[in-house]
Amino acid sequence: MARQKGIIKVKGTLGGVNFYERLGEDFARVSGGGFTSDSSKKHPIIADWNSEMGAASTTNAHFRRVFRNFVAGYYDGTWPARMQSLFMKIKNLDTVSVRGKRTVAKGMLHPYAKRLLKDFNFTPKRSLLLNGQLVFDWDTYTLTVSKFDIKDAGIPNSADFMGLQIMSVRFNFESLDWVSETSALLELYPDFGDAGFTMQTTPLPDGDGVRFVFLRVAYYQQVSGINYLLPGDGQFGLGIVGVE
Repeated sequence: MARQKGIIKVKGTLGGVNFYERLGEDFARVSGGGFTSDSSKKHPIIADWNSEMGAASTTNAHFRRVFRNFVAGYYDGTWPARMQSLFMKIKNLDTVSVRGKRTVAKGMLHPYAKRLLKDFNFTPKRSLLLNGQLVFDWDTYTLTVSKFDIKDAGIPNSADFMGLQIMSVRFNFESLDWVSETSALLELYPDFGDAGFTMQTTPLPDGDGVRFVFLRVAYYQQVSGINYLLPGDGQFGLGIVGVE
């Protein structure tokens, strides 16, 4: 019997190995017998699992660096584990490689992978990223928001305005390199009366990789002309609004 280590825990039987939980801890053992922690590492199923999990963890770490500065002032300690789960799901979409060699990069070639990426809930405490209809045009690198009402934007009493920014990214899941462009901060005050607006970034240079765009929703106080971010529980929002 050996304890399972790592972020992702398996339950059930796979390749003659039983994965189970006991007294709040996760264990693995060969069906019909037991094995030590050292021998478990040599078992083909566990070795393959650890190899793929390690590769996905590397992708996870590099991907989070993309938006690290974009969310400065906000902290969510659940991001690493939740994004590891996301990339393990994408890795499982790799139907080309043999077990133990499956990668997030090859999983991203599957049509469903981009949907998983776009639907990932970066800030689950914020139920809706932004009210209105959001459409991103890759030809002009423009996000168009329509059917918007500032009254439904949830601006807290402590905030002077809502601040919106977008960041377009090209991320190469093979080399783990990326480039990005960030828009100026759009300040929307409680008396904003329009039903729509646009935001734009500089076009990304040509290259290999997946293109996607983040939308960042935050609230600010102004003190002596300086904007101060109010992280606020459930008020800060981050999400992907376009991917191709």
